[in-house]
This record gives sequence, C-alpha cells and structure tokens, in this order.
Amino acid sequence: MRLKGNLAADGALVLTTLIWGSTFVTAKDILENWPPVAYITVRFVLASAALTLLFPKQILRARSLEWKMGAVLGLLMAGGFALQAVGQVYTTPSKSAFVTGLTTPLVPFIALLILRVRPNLENLIGVTLASVGGMLILAPQGSEPMNTGDLLTLVSTTLFAAHITLMSAYSRELDVRQLTVLQITFAAIIFVLVWLAFRVLGLGFAGSSLPGFITRENVSLVWTGRVVWQLVYLAAVATVITFLLWTWGQSKVSATHAAIIFSLEPVFATLFAVAVRGSGEWMSARGNLGAALIFAGVIISEIRLKRRPTDKAAGEETEEEQQDISIDEEMLEEGE
Repeated sequence: MRLKGNLAADGALVLTTLIWGSTFVTAKDILENWPPVAYITVRFVLASAALTLLFPKQILRARSLEWKMGAVLGLLMAGGFALQAVGQVYTTPSKSAFVTGLTTPLVPFIALLILRVRPNLENLIGVTLASVGGMLILAPQGSEPMNTGDLLTLVSTTLFAAHITLMSAYSRELDVRQLTVLQITFAAIIFVLVWLAFRVLGLGFAGSSLPGFITRENVSLVWTGRVVWQLVYLAAVATVITFLLWTWGQSKVSATHAAIIFSLEPVFATLFAVAVRGSGEWMSARGNLGAALIFAGVIISEIRLKRRPTDKAAGEETEEEQQDISIDEEMLEEGE
C-alpha cells in the first residue's frame, strides 16, 4: 500500500479544518447575545470587504462564467451557513460540529450525481467509517428527542456536500483568489438581503404574530470589545484565510478526499469547546468511539491499496485497476 494525495494540499485542508473547529465555540459565544442571521451577515460582509480590497482585479476581470460559478457556490454556502448558525442556537458547539461532520458520507454520492465520477474502494471504506462514527455521536441518548438544532444542522450538510463537490470542479478552472472572492461576495449579498427583509418585516408588522426566527433578528445588537474581536477573527481568519487555503487545497484533491479531511473538524471543535467551556463538552464513551472511527476513516482514505494483477494481465494494469479510478484522478483528467 502507498500514501496518496498531495501533502501540501492536505496540510492546507487540515489547517483549514483546525481553524474551522475553533469557530463553533466562538460562534456559540456570539449567538448567546446576537441573532444568527445578523451574526452571519456581519461576518461575511467583513470577509467580502477584506477580499475585495485584497483582490480587486479578480472581481474586475471576472467573466460571466466566473460570476455564475461564484453565484452557485455562494448560494450553497449561504444556505449551509445560515442553517448551521440557526442550529447552533439550540445545540452545543461540539454536537453541532459532529453533525456537520456527517457531510462526509454525502459527498461521494453527490459527486457521483453531479460529476459522474465514482469514489474508489478506499474512499468508500473511509466515508463508511466516518459515517458510522458521526451517527454514534448524533443519535440522542436514551429516550431524548432529536435536538432541533441538530436537525437544522443535518439539513445544512446536504448543501455543504454539494458545495464541496462543485468546489473541486470549479477550483480547477478558476483562479483560487477569484473563486474565493466571488463566492463569499455572493454569500454576503444573500445574507444582507435576508437580514434586511427580516428587519423590514419586523418593523412593518410590529406587534403581529411573526415567526420566532424573524422576531429574533429585530433585537438590538450587543457590541462589546469581545464581540468585535470574535467577529474580526471569524471574518479575517476563519473566513478569508481559510477559504483561500481551502480553495487552493481542494484544487489539488478530490471532493471525497477533502471531505474525509474535513471530518476531523468535529474532533478539533470538541477540543476547543472543552478548553473554553469546560469538561461538560466532553463526549460520552459512545462519542469517543465515534471520534475514533472518524480518525480511522481519515487514515484509510489516505492509503491506496495495491491490487494484485492476474497472470493474464501480468506486467500491465488489470481491467479492475483501470476501472477503479478515484475521483481525484478522474477530475484531474477532466480539468486537463
């Protein structure tokens, strides 16, 4: 067997995942005083402004194709982050992260549907282990009902999986900086429009019986030094820097390969949550088993098992090997 993949790209994606892991506890702290759409709007507007200042030429030189790709990715990103942010109001940082980690088993199937490429055997084993590990953490204890926040986060995973899949394809065709600027800018525009719509509805129908998720967005925002620092961190580091690393790293690997690395996010998130919020964030024995399975999935997905050639095909690639092409290789061939 041999190690596969681009180590530099893997390093960029692991660093991205580590930073993302820190965002769950940070976002939870903000959401104790801020409504979710307001928080995510300010975060992405700041990130979009920073990227526009850093890479103005990438926006000015964008053609219609680039704008369309950015719009698609921005829409998927906006939907995923919005559902995740609302879900974080009702669940813990570590739980939210592990539910988000269930994006992993969805990616190969969405890649198959959208890109018409199939994962290899190691990918399938890896995502299966990661999926089982995630379910061990997701399932409620005893007779407890499924948490509303967990359900919203679970829905967001389908959008994140589609985003990861298309990102692998688009990042091979566009400049990394351009794709990052366009998708975050589109997501920011969507968040601003939604937040303004909620504010207008709250003002126009004051005193009326509006849904809770709309009335929640009409509260006064609490600005403190801590909140400002957290928003700057989430916008500059956890959005601008990570999306540049993510877009570059994923241009070198497949959707499934990236998804397996991203499955480390809940593990990092739990460690950060325990460090900041205390031992109450620790998982149970079942949760620890789930984390171990996720790690096993990561390792297996990084290994390519050698196929033993038959006598008939000695010295040449067997028909099975020729057909057993990973998403990494197929997508690289399509992009050439």
